[in-house]
Amino acid sequence: MKILIRLPNWLGDAIMATYALEILCTNFKEAHFYLVGSEASIAPFTHYPNVTALQDTSKRSKFRILNLYKLAKKIPTCKLGITFQNNFLSALFLTFNGAKFRIGFSKELRSFLLHLHPKKPKNTHEAMCFALLATQTLQHFKNQTEIITIPKKLYLKPKPINITLPNAFLDSKIAGINAGAAFGAAKRWREDYFAKCIEYLLQRNYNILLFGVENENPINASILAHLPQHLQHSNSLLNLSGKTTIPSLIAYFSHLDFLLTNDSGPMHIAAALGIPTLALFGPTNAKETAPFNAPKARIISLETLGEKLPCMPCMQRTCPLPKDSKDYHKCMCALTPNLVIKAIQSLIS
Repeated sequence: MKILIRLPNWLGDAIMATYALEILCTNFKEAHFYLVGSEASIAPFTHYPNVTALQDTSKRSKFRILNLYKLAKKIPTCKLGITFQNNFLSALFLTFNGAKFRIGFSKELRSFLLHLHPKKPKNTHEAMCFALLATQTLQHFKNQTEIITIPKKLYLKPKPINITLPNAFLDSKIAGINAGAAFGAAKRWREDYFAKCIEYLLQRNYNILLFGVENENPINASILAHLPQHLQHSNSLLNLSGKTTIPSLIAYFSHLDFLLTNDSGPMHIAAALGIPTLALFGPTNAKETAPFNAPKARIISLETLGEKLPCMPCMQRTCPLPKDSKDYHKCMCALTPNLVIKAIQSLIS
């Protein structure tokens, strides 16, 4: 059996889809999966058995629909096609492939392209939304008594990669700092605030790994600049910004004892790996994107502290309030280092 899955484009969404993917893999053990997505979203799965991962570059193409058609025709006609995206083109892509049974949420007037098109639940975690598509697919293909259920969590199979940590990091506690967020600046906590937390963790004898993609180099440079001068070149700090691939990022994460992060793709990787995590939330909806069923993860926001703002969650890439307003980006700025350090103390103790 051949199964075509259009993954979400964002890394975090792709990781949240792993519960649904595991449901399908468990129940279709002999199937071959064709996973299609962005470079970031397919990266965690390229080494999986019975998987062919294909990058969709059509967005950069002058003739996007033609590019999608050609990609779809490179894939053998599949018995089942599922889109975890909500846009029209992803359903059209499944149609171009000729997938015999196509399923996706009823979005963007695309239901006529799909054989099964449930409504997407509101205020429901994204992992459970993706899982809904998987379970409804199974109900079509299998008897209820044949369906194998699995624990509700994120599933990630790290690629075996050799990474080298400095000698100072060996046999010591390691904390990761992920100060970026691909969706937009609104999700990012302040660099000087991260610096205060790093000082605290260094005092608690943690070594620090700074993570980020290449275009987030200025963020980590700013964090380092906000540290006291004697700490800026400490052997206990390693800046990996722009120096990791997604597989090597996952390999480094496997060494972490703690992660401080914005709401981001790496946050979901940490949830899948069971890393003690404190996630900083402001403009996004924690009901939909908090670490999924991760007992060692906590979120902190003005809402969890009982001080929710009327504008939360705005779900905007940048704060929509005027920059000269006293409330500009308040959902993150009012989340001060002292509040976060108290939460870190509670989590790591």
